[in-house]
Amino acid sequence: MGMKLPQLLGFGIIFDVVIFDQLSKWYITEYILRAERGGDPVSLGQWVMDAPNRVGPISIPVMPNFNLTMVWNEGVSFGLAQGWGIWPLVGLALFISAILAALIVKSTSKFEAMAYGIIIGGAVGNIIDRFRFGAVADFFDVYVGTYHWPAFNIADACITIGVVLLLFHGLFMKEDEEKS
Repeated sequence: MGMKLPQLLGFGIIFDVVIFDQLSKWYITEYILRAERGGDPVSLGQWVMDAPNRVGPISIPVMPNFNLTMVWNEGVSFGLAQGWGIWPLVGLALFISAILAALIVKSTSKFEAMAYGIIIGGAVGNIIDRFRFGAVADFFDVYVGTYHWPAFNIADACITIGVVLLLFHGLFMKEDEEKS
């Protein structure tokens, strides 16, 4: 018995999110941040095959209330769990991703399976960073006045969006799907 549409969508989105996340990290760290510091950007092939040195601290104003600011997060969301090392964080992310992958397999809802896939894709994107750099590359810096939201990346945004979609699904859609 092959996979059904919800499972194909969920697992396909994982791949899409990981690719988009990693391409954004390569382009922004190499061709915007490293180049702004006066360094030579690393090609995509070099970046994939040989993790370059981390880009040092730099912040580039893009528009009011938004900068590109290089931050290497060795913890989890909001900088929690700093100093734990990569293995406990990778293990936790893999454990949660495995549970969510099992939920994709069980899912009969395309919407729900896609939300799980978005979360897993974000987690895998950050796992790749931990293996390659020992930390996650964050660079989107949103702020109001002197208050800065913790820097984040595409993977972090996808995890958040996936959780919001699951909450929306559970609160507003699940009952309707069960009736039909």
